[in-house]
Parts: sequence; structure tokens; C-alpha cells
Amino acid sequence: MYTKGNILYFKPFYFPDGGSAKNKYFIVLDNDDEDTLIASLPTSQDHIPSSIEKKHGCIDKPDINFNCYFFEAHRSITENTWGFPLNTYLYGPQVAKFNRRNFESIYTLEDFDYEFVGRLIESEFNAIINCIKNSKSVSRKIRKLLGAKI
Repeated sequence: MYTKGNILYFKPFYFPDGGSAKNKYFIVLDNDDEDTLIASLPTSQDHIPSSIEKKHGCIDKPDINFNCYFFEAHRSITENTWGFPLNTYLYGPQVAKFNRRNFESIYTLEDFDYEFVGRLIESEFNAIINCIKNSKSVSRKIRKLLGAKI
């Protein structure tokens, strides 16, 4: 379930800060097989400045401290040819560490608590990791966990 590159859809996702629960996609970027997951909660909310061209892939603008991986709607990104139904954004500064054991205790039933959507194709996964780990707008801790040489 928490394999690198997997996209899951939680129904609903319970935010660790106690905020409201809502259905969310979840992309596993890394895990240490014990209790840590590095993951992203991509969003359909577009916060890309209007002066920046939206093109599928990494958008990194260090001069304005902006990092995002942009997924064009319906573009095949998984081994089973699935694509997000809407334009979707993975903002590098929002990549976070999650406690794997907490997830395993909350989300226990596939197709009820969560759905396995698909596994990112290798080139897409690598592009996401490189986009995040090479961006100065992402925390050093996350970049280091993803293999950046800091």
C-alpha cells in the first residue's frame, strides 16, 4: 500500500492537525519501512503565478521561492494509464512526513477507507522526486530524506 510511487485515494483523509476530513489523493514519495512516509497531498487548487506557463512537469522558480509539479488533467501518469481528472498540483513546500503506523491503524480496508489508484510510471516518479529534492523552496529535511546532497 505505501510503496514508493503509489497513488492512493483516501475516503476521507483525516488531516493530522485535526482539520476537517475530506477525500484526498495521496502520493507516496518515500518510506523507511518502519514508521515514516514522505508524501504529497496534491490539490486541484491552482496557485501558479499567472506569469508562469503551465506545462506538465516541474515548475521551479527559485527567484520567487516557488516549486510545483503540475499534472495536466487526464494525462496518463500511472502504469495502468490513469490520470488525474482535473489539473492537479503538487506543491513542493507542502510535501510532508507522516507516521505510517497511524495510517495503518486508520485506513485498514482497501476499497472502503482508501482506493489504490495506480503506481506512477518510473519516469514520472523520478521527475517528481528530482523536482522536489532539487528545489530550495522545499525544506532541507524533506530534500535530504529524498536523497538530495545538501
